Amino acid sequence: MKSTLSRIAAFFKAHRAARIALIVAALLLAVILILHPKGTKTFLIIGVDNYDSLDKNNGRSDVTMLVQIDFTRSQIKTVSFARDMIVKDKDNRDAKLNTIIRLGGEDALVSAIESNFGVSIDDWFRVNFASVILLVEALGDVQVELTSQEAMYIDNQIGKYDDHPLSEGLCLLNGEQALTFARCRKLDNDIGRGARQGKLLSAMVAQTKKLTIPKLVNVFQSLKNMWRSSMSAGEQGVLLSQALWLRGAKVTAYTVPFEGQWQYGNDGVELYKANRPMLLEALGYPGESAEAAK
Repeated sequence: MKSTLSRIAAFFKAHRAARIALIVAALLLAVILILHPKGTKTFLIIGVDNYDSLDKNNGRSDVTMLVQIDFTRSQIKTVSFARDMIVKDKDNRDAKLNTIIRLGGEDALVSAIESNFGVSIDDWFRVNFASVILLVEALGDVQVELTSQEAMYIDNQIGKYDDHPLSEGLCLLNGEQALTFARCRKLDNDIGRGARQGKLLSAMVAQTKKLTIPKLVNVFQSLKNMWRSSMSAGEQGVLLSQALWLRGAKVTAYTVPFEGQWQYGNDGVELYKANRPMLLEALGYPGESAEAAK
């Protein structure tokens, strides 16, 4: 062992370029360790069902998605909430999830998610149909695995695109196709749609891996008016710098209600109590027992 270390030391002593390369590598590693963001942040993505100005507080939340980003592990978890499920609003009254934003705004929807499911949300982003289309196309379109029924549904809804042919299997979707895919629930239900939304977000994150850092910054700058947020412009800039470390990160998608943990009621989807502890477990929160929630 000592002889091996001696030979290595002698090599670096004799080769100046090797010494310089070693110092540069050590400095780069130090910079990476210092600048790499750490910890977890949770955001609520709210997709309203219109093409209007985002300053108008109208429309319902067609998409309500929790996005938990673990910067330390470079992992992302998404949770799509069925829009027709019944939750308690701020006045402890039953309300459909997708109507809360129209009646009380983004903060009311954040509060409802937090109080009903026990999660903590750091900030929210509000987008609409136009936002999704432009964002997907700015990323260079996205690749999504389609069933034959999904491919046929998209073509029937918006017409066929010769430069974006769809069939069963992996397909490259443009913005309008991606939006139609994310909104589809006629093939099954809101639970299936939530799963599609998770697949689309995962595909969008995967697409960022192909972007250079300058291109990713340019996408952010050109589209920053396509959403509203509880974060200031400066805070969004910091988040972008942190997100650069997450290009192509692994995405794990969930839907609420979980499989078998709901039923249709007179007014919408009624949740079984086990959904809350199951969600907390999926997101890594310490322990509400699913058994205690039954």
